[in-house]
Amino acid sequence: MKVIKRMTLLIMTFTLMFCISAFVMGAEKKDDKGTIKRGVRINGENVSGMKKKEATRKVRDAVNKKTNIKVKIKVGEYTCDTRLVDLGYEWSNVDVVDDAIEYGKVGSPITRYVNNTQLRNGGKDFKIKMELNEKKMKKKFKKAVKPYELPVLNAELKATGHGFKILKEDNGYEVDQKKSTANFAEYVNKKWDGKSDIDFTATTKVTKPKYTVKDCMKVSNTPMGSFTTSVSGGEINKTRNKNIKVGAKKLDGYTIYPGEQFSCNEHLAPWTEDNGWYNAGTIVGSKVEDSLGGGICQVASTLYNALLRAEIKVVKRFPHSLSVGYVDFAADAALAGDYKDLVFENNTDAPIYLQSHFDGVSLTFNIYGHDTRKKWHEVKYESELIKTIHVKKITVKDPTKPVGFVEVEEGHVGRVAKLWKITYEHGKQVSKELLHESKYKMVPTKTIKGTGKNIKETESSDKKKETSAGR
Repeated sequence: MKVIKRMTLLIMTFTLMFCISAFVMGAEKKDDKGTIKRGVRINGENVSGMKKKEATRKVRDAVNKKTNIKVKIKVGEYTCDTRLVDLGYEWSNVDVVDDAIEYGKVGSPITRYVNNTQLRNGGKDFKIKMELNEKKMKKKFKKAVKPYELPVLNAELKATGHGFKILKEDNGYEVDQKKSTANFAEYVNKKWDGKSDIDFTATTKVTKPKYTVKDCMKVSNTPMGSFTTSVSGGEINKTRNKNIKVGAKKLDGYTIYPGEQFSCNEHLAPWTEDNGWYNAGTIVGSKVEDSLGGGICQVASTLYNALLRAEIKVVKRFPHSLSVGYVDFAADAALAGDYKDLVFENNTDAPIYLQSHFDGVSLTFNIYGHDTRKKWHEVKYESELIKTIHVKKITVKDPTKPVGFVEVEEGHVGRVAKLWKITYEHGKQVSKELLHESKYKMVPTKTIKGTGKNIKETESSDKKKETSAGR
């Protein structure tokens, strides 16, 4: 009897399974496998009958509404306007459309039966899941609020006609990134209603200046180092001298603090007309050509020599490719593009002040600071010419010029020179240090001779071509 009951139950189970499978398979024949079944919603929006592309577009529209929510971050007295998407808020369950397409179509027959029953009775609503990617948020938050922080102001020097005026230091404030990002994440994850614009106040902390009036008061009214170069006059040097004036002005009046580096290129570039530069002769490779900023190397060289006499640490200095006449050999400093620069570092215990003066006849740089060198300490710089490479003469044939054409391009003497730093104490030499060796190219004098057709032959040839073409 028990066996009969078990057999009967088993038959009924198989029968039920068969009926469910038949029902499910029959229902699936009516549904395209690439479309979403009737009764399916995503975030409350009906997506029944949609293919993946259409449903994905609809979901992305809903996601964009959430990520484009405005965020106002108050940073001290300023407000940073941004959006949630720019702070790492993103869509996390990106496979929700695939889940919606598969609902009622995958799994065991019983699972599909239950899912399809739910679709007929009330439907299935898949939720879009959004989350704050905190790793991204921390980086993006810092970048967003940085421009709204108040930088600290160190005390600063300003030259007057009778000494220095000292501008007082002032506190600043910066965002406490650790506290602010933690509070922002907590607000978005636990307190925000998921739809309203967000007003958030960042936690800030006071930043104090490193250098004060007391530090600037150490600076003497007597320069630590000074140097002057003469400027060539005449109409031919008019635009060159304009560039010297512009360059001197751009490098004038800076306060550089202990340990801080100063790059000339950063304060002079870009080399454009909009930035005040004129076309004038400058050394390009092995020849002199007109370019914007021509003459600026005399500014850099004058400053370099003032720095040497102040014994300020020079980090980068490059020689010219050809020797120049306004400073001694190996005492020049070239600027070119972004690859030749003059960079120095304040290696003293107080701020230093950079001052320039240009009167159309001469250029002077003064370096002011806290001179701790003894009165009997003195430095001199000596240029030693160790090799001269005399100009060679070459002839170049140019077939693009007619016979009889002759042009001479003057060459340049090549040189190798050393610059020595000589230190004296109480008038006696105590050291002689080699600073560097500079090499300047020899450029040969070039005579260009035309080897092409002469003018008469060319005209005759052209007439024959015209006559031939007329026939």
